[in-house]
Amino acid sequence: MSDLFKSMGIGHNLRTRLTVSFGIAILIPSLITAIVGVKMIQKHVFKEAQSKVNSDLEAAKDIYQTTLDRLKNSLRIHATRRILYGALSNGDMSELGPEMERIRLEERLDFLSLADTQGNIFYSVNIPNGPARNLGENELIRRALYHRTPLAATHILSAQDLAAESPALAQQAYMELTRTQKARPTEQKVLASGMVLAGAAPVFTPVRKFVGVLYGGVLLNRNYEIVDKIRETLFSEGSVYKGRETGTATIFQDDVRISTNVIDEDGSRAITTRASAEVTDWVLHKGRTWKGRAFVVNDWYISAYTPIKDIQEHTIGMLYVGVLERPYRDSLWQSLAVFLGIALLGVAIVGIVAMRVAQRIAYPIRAMAMAALKVGDGDYSQKVEVRSRDEIAHLAVSFNKMVADLADTHQALTGWTETLEQKVEERTAALKAMQGQLIQAEKLAGIGKLAAGVAHEINNPLTGILTNSSLMLEDTPAGDPRRGDLQTIVDETLRCRKIVKGLLDFARQSKPQKQMLSLNQVVEDVLALVRNQANFRNITLSTDFKGDLPLVMADRDQMRQVVLNIILNAADAMPNGGDLHIWTATSANGRHAEMVFKDSGPGIPSEILDKLFEPFFTTKKTGTGLGLSIAYGILERHGGTIRVDSTQGRGTTVTLVLPVNVREA
Repeated sequence: MSDLFKSMGIGHNLRTRLTVSFGIAILIPSLITAIVGVKMIQKHVFKEAQSKVNSDLEAAKDIYQTTLDRLKNSLRIHATRRILYGALSNGDMSELGPEMERIRLEERLDFLSLADTQGNIFYSVNIPNGPARNLGENELIRRALYHRTPLAATHILSAQDLAAESPALAQQAYMELTRTQKARPTEQKVLASGMVLAGAAPVFTPVRKFVGVLYGGVLLNRNYEIVDKIRETLFSEGSVYKGRETGTATIFQDDVRISTNVIDEDGSRAITTRASAEVTDWVLHKGRTWKGRAFVVNDWYISAYTPIKDIQEHTIGMLYVGVLERPYRDSLWQSLAVFLGIALLGVAIVGIVAMRVAQRIAYPIRAMAMAALKVGDGDYSQKVEVRSRDEIAHLAVSFNKMVADLADTHQALTGWTETLEQKVEERTAALKAMQGQLIQAEKLAGIGKLAAGVAHEINNPLTGILTNSSLMLEDTPAGDPRRGDLQTIVDETLRCRKIVKGLLDFARQSKPQKQMLSLNQVVEDVLALVRNQANFRNITLSTDFKGDLPLVMADRDQMRQVVLNIILNAADAMPNGGDLHIWTATSANGRHAEMVFKDSGPGIPSEILDKLFEPFFTTKKTGTGLGLSIAYGILERHGGTIRVDSTQGRGTTVTLVLPVNVREA
């Protein structure tokens, strides 16, 4: 027995389970604490980082706008020089060239021109003797000529305009686009136009005579002055992580990086790469500032993008600042590793303590386990010795009592075994007899309910209606217009009596009186009867009958009964009005004719769809619940089917299907 106990490994398993349980009890809370703690730290750290990036974007916008304002003010100041207004007034360019070149170098401009009051180029620094050009189509020049005030704005110059200013500028702006992860798909291969910071200042003589416009600007494509100034201003020089600058800035023309200090995988500036589709849609298409996590070239950044707009408020590009996400992410992983290390250390300590506790618990349990095995073999003389006063001792006392009770029960069961088989046979025979009685009683109860429902609900009121309407018809003169209505009441009451007979026939499975008939006509007959009833006044009836619908072999009155039942059910489902559409059709194989009734009522709950055809099942406050079961029986005896499709809130569709051109032998 002890060998069996050892093979079961009861003591070892108990110690293992206790150790594992204690370990899990400390490990799971520790893991949850670590994960929740890291999540909270992540949320706080990333929120703070995003807040700083947002403020950095505002500072970057100020730097960008300051550059534009400086360009406008410098052109405004230089436009007051005597050499410029003197040359325009006298048409003398002899002293103009050196002065214009000095201005361009002093202001570090890529192009500088002087135009007359019509927008015609009077002098261009890059191409002094170039062909005549007119800048009147340039919106910046046009507004400066019209308003005669200094202006500066971001502007897009086409490849032709850049080449007209300087072929070198056109070459500087030309970029072959680089395939970029997460960028929106595009067929564009190159970027030939350029984004410029351009300004225009009116030129006046000392007597305030307007003589022209001084126009100049800087090409941003491959010009890193602004983005590097933003990085130097906003991010410290030591903001480097694993050889990469953490703080970056970029100027986009449309979604293409034309000036950036984001580094590509080859270590060069990532110009010609493109922004992610998500950012592009938000900033360029919606004209809104993006703030959040974004994929930049080849890594994730905590970033902010804002639209760059031209003088006409059209979004032509984006200004971006961002910091590398990886330092924050790596710091969070390190924090998680520390938390997990502490948790594992706690698990190890708890495991050692658990093994010691399990050893003390396992010994008395082992003794009870061995005694239980012997009891299982039929030895009820076992008794466990109690040595302590804790819960284990209470368990041992309970075990000893259980063994004594088992011994008494075993003795009693032995006596019962001799008479059990005889009692089982007697009880089985009694149960079979009771089952037969219950089945017979259920059948009788069903027939009684059906007969009582028919007699109470239909026969008594029909007899009164038929008697009184017949007497009224006899007393009404032949020319009285009410005679036709009374005749209709008598006829329909007689038909109702026939329906009652049909109900009884259904219960007895009586054979219908079939004839060839049109289902279209059946529906029309029923609609003529119900159309003027009160519960149809708020219901819109519409029909679509198939003209060449095949005839069916059926009992006309029973078909009318089925159709009337379906239509009345639809009306009851729409007490406040609605739509009832009825149409007929032929099945795809041409072997069946169909009548379809679709209402706009509230629909039928799915849990009662399967009970619709059960006798006496109803959801109405009044009624016997026989209508659909009778209809089902009539359709079944005609070789047809009835199908109900319903969705709550979308109405109900009832389809009646009958075989066509089937004559009885």
